[in-house]
Amino acid sequence: MRLYRHFADYQDRSQGIALAVGNFDGFHQGHKAVIDKMLVEAREHGLKSAVMIFEPQPLEFFGRTVPPRLYTLRDKLKAFKQAGLDLVFCVSFTKAFCSLAPEEFVELLYTLNVKTVVVGSLFSFGRNGAAEFPDLKLLCAQKGIGAFAINAVSSEGQRISSTMIRALLNEGQLDKVEQLLGRPFSMSGRVVRGQMLGRKLGFPTANVNLLRKVSPLDGVFAVQVKTPYGVFDGVANVGSRPTVNGTRSLLEVYLFDFSADLYGREIEVNFMAKLRAEHKFADLDALKEQLRRDCAQAAQVLQQRKIQVQAR
Repeated sequence: MRLYRHFADYQDRSQGIALAVGNFDGFHQGHKAVIDKMLVEAREHGLKSAVMIFEPQPLEFFGRTVPPRLYTLRDKLKAFKQAGLDLVFCVSFTKAFCSLAPEEFVELLYTLNVKTVVVGSLFSFGRNGAAEFPDLKLLCAQKGIGAFAINAVSSEGQRISSTMIRALLNEGQLDKVEQLLGRPFSMSGRVVRGQMLGRKLGFPTANVNLLRKVSPLDGVFAVQVKTPYGVFDGVANVGSRPTVNGTRSLLEVYLFDFSADLYGREIEVNFMAKLRAEHKFADLDALKEQLRRDCAQAAQVLQQRKIQVQAR
């Protein structure tokens, strides 16, 4: 898979492209439906499979109050690679780009040799987002480009959206989130050195700085962690660690039955169940006792989950 941040860098345009356009924040089942249609078009017509995403995301560009991201750019690229895409166009969402007339946007697709474009049914584009899918379809037809809009995927009568998933994460409904994503919600990153407080308490943690303005979830969780040494159960805390006067958001993970060195290595933390909210404890002894209870509860929750999976 090749990543392009500037259209000029994509020079070999001899083969046509099937292109999906959107934010794909969280890569939920609705996003997958768009990607799947694009992949079908690419396969049936001998086209390269590609996606166009935006950095910053449009809401981040326009809004003062920015909703927390479900996926960082790295997370999105990982998902696209796993889906088998050939190309990713990561567009700088600037004032100039969002001011493009609808005709200019379609002309851009034409110059990239896009043969098919796939979007969600609520897709809007062009200056002030004034153009919608019927406009896209008409303008693309004039350039010989096929255009498809994929209807929203629903769950229990509600449209699956990144907004819905953020709300469920905030409520701690991780089972429901897993259903909508098709996998557990996860965060990933490189392990950095911390203050070694967990080690002093008897619970050495792998710490990951969250490269997000706002985390989509916080609290204490039962987790399964993918490491270079395999997958391990554990407990994770997402938050500012008020007991030790922490200020910035951090992901701390204690892995059961694990002693290897993870510094500088990438891990993926899959959130399986929320155990409790983050609290400020009176002293470190109280925190240590609560951590013991958290580990016991997490081990029980994860064991029950494994039994349920085996029974399916």
